[in-house]
Amino acid sequence: MDYLGFDRFGLVGHDRGAYTAFRTAMDHPASVSRLAILEAIPIGDALALCDARFASAWWHWFFFAQPEKPEQAILANPDAWYGGDPAEMGAEAYADFLASIHDPATVHGMIEDYRAGLGIDRQHDEDDRAAGRKLECPLLVLWSAYDDLEELHGDVIAIWREWSSNVQGNSLNCHHHMAEEVPEALAAELGAFFHDE
Repeated sequence: MDYLGFDRFGLVGHDRGAYTAFRTAMDHPASVSRLAILEAIPIGDALALCDARFASAWWHWFFFAQPEKPEQAILANPDAWYGGDPAEMGAEAYADFLASIHDPATVHGMIEDYRAGLGIDRQHDEDDRAAGRKLECPLLVLWSAYDDLEELHGDVIAIWREWSSNVQGNSLNCHHHMAEEVPEALAAELGAFFHDE
């Protein structure tokens, strides 16, 4: 963002991108004016709350942490591995999605992110919690009503209150890919939150 000429900016991250956005806001509080987290709780919290239900539903987190085998399994049949529905995502977004999951470099990058999540990302969350560090900017948290974030972890806002004294949020009537499934509703939520940016 410095390279692009922005000293201060609002930031949005979805799913794995939410971890990057959260870490950016934690590590560079003077730069992030507002943060929106979509479909995530902090990785340290997700792992601390891990139980048999979570391990069963999100087994891929632990599989993806293994060396080499995840990429081999995914690239053997990316369409079967990831699925997806062009009716929910839109034809153009779905075509981009298909191209990405067939690219070995992209798949490797996605898997490396999961490996970091169970390692250095978790450690950063634990270090911040131990030091009492919290987000300094306002936080908006949105999650999918038809996904399992709330079912597996309980009160999403309560989890984020441990990390922010200025948090708001709610669920949206969609599945996991909210930007593709309910773009107008998501844009309205983000527009209202970032209105002063």
